[in-house]
Amino acid sequence: MGLGGWWLAGVSLWALAAGAAHAADGAASPAGDDSGLDEIVITAHKLGLGETRANSVVDEDAIKEQPPGLDPLKMINRVPGVLVGSSDAMTGSFSMRLSMRGLNKEQIGISVDGIPNGSTLSNGGTMPSRLLDGGNLEHISVSQSAGEIGTPSNQALGGFIDYQTRDPSDTAGGAVELSAGDVGYRRAFARLDTGEMARGLTGYLSVSHEELNTWPGAQSGQSRRDHADLKLVKEFDSGVKVKASLSYNNLADNDYDAVALRAVTAPYYKANFESNPNTDGLTDTWTGNPSIDQNNRGTRGIDSREYFTHVDVYVPVTDNISFTVKPYYHHEEGAGWFYVPYVQLPANGQLYSAVPQGGSVTGTVQECYANQYAHSASGALIPLAAVTYPTGTSAAALKAAGCPAAAKYQMNPTSQWGDREASRRKGGYEMNREGMLSEAKGSIGDNQEVRVGMWFEHIDRSKTRDWYKVTDAAQSDVYSDSGLYSITQDRHYASDTHMYYGQYKLRFLDDKAELSAGLTYQDFDETYRSPVEFYGTRGLSVHSDILPKAGLLYHLTDNLELFASGSQNFSALPDTVFEGTAAIDSKKGIQPETSNNYDIGARWALGNFGFSVQGYWIDYNNRISIQYGNPDGDIFSRDATTTFLNQGGITSRGVEVTATAQFGAVDLYGNYAFNDAFYKVATPAEGIAAGDPVLGQPRHSLYGEVGWRPLDPLRLMVNARYVGRQAGTYGAVQNTVVTGGPAYYPREYMPAYTLVGLSATYRLPDDWVGPLHDTEIAVNVDNLLNEHYLSGIGMELTTTNPLSSGRYFLGSPRTFVVTLRAKY
Repeated sequence: MGLGGWWLAGVSLWALAAGAAHAADGAASPAGDDSGLDEIVITAHKLGLGETRANSVVDEDAIKEQPPGLDPLKMINRVPGVLVGSSDAMTGSFSMRLSMRGLNKEQIGISVDGIPNGSTLSNGGTMPSRLLDGGNLEHISVSQSAGEIGTPSNQALGGFIDYQTRDPSDTAGGAVELSAGDVGYRRAFARLDTGEMARGLTGYLSVSHEELNTWPGAQSGQSRRDHADLKLVKEFDSGVKVKASLSYNNLADNDYDAVALRAVTAPYYKANFESNPNTDGLTDTWTGNPSIDQNNRGTRGIDSREYFTHVDVYVPVTDNISFTVKPYYHHEEGAGWFYVPYVQLPANGQLYSAVPQGGSVTGTVQECYANQYAHSASGALIPLAAVTYPTGTSAAALKAAGCPAAAKYQMNPTSQWGDREASRRKGGYEMNREGMLSEAKGSIGDNQEVRVGMWFEHIDRSKTRDWYKVTDAAQSDVYSDSGLYSITQDRHYASDTHMYYGQYKLRFLDDKAELSAGLTYQDFDETYRSPVEFYGTRGLSVHSDILPKAGLLYHLTDNLELFASGSQNFSALPDTVFEGTAAIDSKKGIQPETSNNYDIGARWALGNFGFSVQGYWIDYNNRISIQYGNPDGDIFSRDATTTFLNQGGITSRGVEVTATAQFGAVDLYGNYAFNDAFYKVATPAEGIAAGDPVLGQPRHSLYGEVGWRPLDPLRLMVNARYVGRQAGTYGAVQNTVVTGGPAYYPREYMPAYTLVGLSATYRLPDDWVGPLHDTEIAVNVDNLLNEHYLSGIGMELTTTNPLSSGRYFLGSPRTFVVTLRAKY
């Protein structure tokens, strides 16, 4: 932490101590006395009472315990069956991992105010942190099964998360937050509530800025984010209610690289966890040698800009019938960056080469030194019939220089070679997403309800891969726009999604029982073209079967209920089935992934005490897997030869137990999750045997927290999370990749770990802060004991098949954050 951060931390701790003394002197509310306490009320809502499916709610109190600026995904880590991790304590893009009950983030649906986020993929997808600000977050609803019927998603096979933002206040005012912490963390947030501007019209505008350095080494990388939210609410005398929201987000992020677990199974990785858990192998200083500087942290990362707007219109047609419609629009643009120690020359010397009908992709070759290759008068490379090297060089020397694919074309004499060359590779992406949700709901008598609705979404997306020559590799990675010399991807996607649903709900047995039953149908159409990779336009069209979803709730007493639910779910085909080479031709045989989800459980709540236990079984089918035809393919230029197949599936079953209680000034919350997730069918090409554990899924996890309010203005909280070991690779795999490695690679496991967190909040007396009120100083410490651990596995990052070594992300070290917040 910098000097400013330590100063602010010192002032905060002083204020906590002084404030505690001030409160004690006043003797307004002795410790343990409920009277005068702003006590945390334990509600049934947190446990999902009243729902016919497994459901948990992270409420505003739990959100407020977290440091401001924490990624919204990380706020749900306290929910049983959920595991979220990244390489830093606050946020993450490339390194962010999410799993729920054995399924990963590409199989979990996410929405913001009921509007789908689009995708959680790291290569151009949209994480919820880009669509909302945590300072405006009201609560998070987490359904560990498949969500309520009508939840809009193309990927909700095993869970659904909905983030609900606050509505504007009826009273004019606002809120401010200032935070500082370790590794250069800074955040400023301000919100202005207009109050009632006109009859029934309220609104707010909020802005925030945050930045955070990467923690390994000299902290040379940085994540920066600027965000703004505008929300208006209009309530008409007729009962019609209109909400309109607009969000802007600008993000630039140098994230972390993946590491190996141990050196013996991954001798060519930049870093491995067992040898040094404090580095991912990326460098901090510029050397002028591109083969070294390709690992410089500042040369790799993403930038992204988002505009997200939606309108929610509620119309009560009669006392028993209502209608809602939610149109939305989302624009995203940005790029991912890499620095490579060569120039990726197109063989024909052309910047852009569309594939002609019946033709093939233009070849490329890596040039590490200026004037290394011979060119024809037209600028095309002159090929050789056989690989030869000019006097003074060798294959080993070229490989050491970062030219593993050199010598495919005629080289000039070594004496004619010039300075070292390097390229910035820009993976650009742009998306325009527009859609609408609509629903009609009506009640029949006092005990029946009918819902019918639909969801439509159209997406136009593009992904490009542009190569820029670096101006002077000896000095930096700076390039000019005129340095663009090759375009090797120019991908364009257009997709349409339609979903239709209906539900009937019946309450009977004197309202002790509730039955809900519904049907859903979904279809998905997509076209894809990439002129520099193939000729023409490819397309696919898939649809679900009629998907049933049913739930039963029975109240044994006013405080105890039983529930059971079942659903069939559908996931549209991912873009990856279009990409690569063999994949383009094999896509017709790919079927959508599906799942069957079943839950059963009991919940009990009485006053400030609550308990729930639930069991589940997920049958996930038609798993789409990647078959790599060329493990050594150049992943920087074009996709290696790949084929996509439906291969078996996953069975995930388990039990989750949650308890919550409050005893005067002390409140408790805890949960335990057991998960048994395994592959159902052997797939020898991947090295998977039937019954092998699913990668990155702990069998046991445990979370607990204790809160204490010894004085009226002071609250202390400590929490701990245990995560059991997780499989990092499949079973024993014969080594066919690494020369000199072991004959077989045994299954790797990510070690189990326990993280301890601490928070303290002190509310300053109003007479200390003038016009401000509800002024608080908060201190948060993540990973208090500075545990070394792996936060997740990058299953999609491997380039070898069978998987001989896992690729993992480091967990963050101890991180201290202090916050001053107030309302006015």
